[in-house]
Amino acid sequence: MSIALLPEALRRVLEDLERFPGIGPKSAQRIAFNLLTESPAFLTKLQNDIGGLLGGISKCQNCGMLTDGNKCKICIDSMRDKSVFCVVESSLDIIAIERIGEYRGVYHVLGGLLSPLDRVGPEDIGISVLIDRIDADKPREIILALNPSTEGETTALYIKKIVIQSNPDVVITRLAQGLPTGAALEYADDLTISHAFSGRRTLSR
Repeated sequence: MSIALLPEALRRVLEDLERFPGIGPKSAQRIAFNLLTESPAFLTKLQNDIGGLLGGISKCQNCGMLTDGNKCKICIDSMRDKSVFCVVESSLDIIAIERIGEYRGVYHVLGGLLSPLDRVGPEDIGISVLIDRIDADKPREIILALNPSTEGETTALYIKKIVIQSNPDVVITRLAQGLPTGAALEYADDLTISHAFSGRRTLSR
């Protein structure tokens, strides 16, 4: 289909949808044309919901998880074990881990991974914020739940090196079996994540 034949408003929606990961021209067309069959009430609600992202979502001042307040629901949960930190790349990873319902500690979202080739260094992903939090809260264990990619491994080794300099007694573990090399944590199934947590290994010092 030549989008030049379509009304301008619809063409703009198609272009917007194609910016999302995993959505190509055909998927964008299906979504856009499906929206045309929805009721005006639903489209108005969708418009308002999307508009709410502009000012209604922020990062937890404690861990970096997405929230609609100062702190996320996990950080304010008195039943969570504050002595165990699980370090992840993004909020999507927290959602994946929470699905299995086994982990009861807290999290820290880096917001990215070290990538020297892309000139992404420690200052770009807020590792200093993590170190300050560790120094203040003195957790007994830090789980590095980072994707098993080159960037994930590089970030894990860097964090381990920095942490043990000021907190030599903390146990640092890494997710183990179940996650194939190069796989993204957010796309792993529940059983795979569960095995990775139960089989996590202590990083050698």
